[in-house]
Amino acid sequence: MLEVKNVYVRYGDRTVIDNVSLAVRPGEFTVVLGRNGAGKSTLLKALAGDFNAPSVRNFFGYSGTTLLNDKPINVISSDQLARTRAVLSQTFQNSFPIRVEELVSIGRYPHLSRVRSSVGEQIVIDDVLGLAGITHLKTRDITTLSGGELARAQFARTLAQLWLSDDADSQERSTRFLLLDEPTAALDLVHQHKLFATVKELTHSWGIGALAIAHDCNLAARYADRMIFLADGRLIAEGAPQEVVSETVIEQCFGLAVRVVHDDLDGTPYLIPASR
Repeated sequence: MLEVKNVYVRYGDRTVIDNVSLAVRPGEFTVVLGRNGAGKSTLLKALAGDFNAPSVRNFFGYSGTTLLNDKPINVISSDQLARTRAVLSQTFQNSFPIRVEELVSIGRYPHLSRVRSSVGEQIVIDDVLGLAGITHLKTRDITTLSGGELARAQFARTLAQLWLSDDADSQERSTRFLLLDEPTAALDLVHQHKLFATVKELTHSWGIGALAIAHDCNLAARYADRMIFLADGRLIAEGAPQEVVSETVIEQCFGLAVRVVHDDLDGTPYLIPASR
């Protein structure tokens, strides 16, 4: 399990995260929602271990604990951490004309000491390209990609980072975490659903824990096992979509009046903005 406990983060005089604790569990897909500036990306950074260095903690007024399987994340080696959790950030800057398959192969760097076959590595890259639905982009120069295509290539890179060999033990397989910061922001409607469906499937087939930040409550409710709502740096609701998606929570989190309806087949809650 990957978890943060009693996390506080300040940017100058502003408290960005205010005493938040949460856990990302193997086999579970969690989605975090909230207004712009609610602290979602900062919370993901805390989970990723980005505040480990004392100088960083001091600069951001950070306090709290990040644990990976009950072990403080700052005592875990960078190599082991890179094999254990993969992070997809909101932004990516690269002007180098490399092929998509080369970008994806960067995700395999933490595994180089364990690599037994270049053929096997190519199979991994081809497989994650398929999972991300971009096999047809394999040899494309990344500088020629659209924003959505590049986002899917970056998603494939994070999957390559978590891919384990067949001889990996059960503990390694159950100790992998995928952290995604607004992974659907650049995607069209079809690919938004495909990406979330893929993450949901991988939490089952790979046994990984996944956490994504999103802005589409209906998309999140369709695929998430658990939803977390943040407002002004505080956690205001947490639970299964059917438990936490309500008119009251949405009003409190976003300041938006909505009506909640439920799918007749599976009970998934969906939001409809209230009439003006």
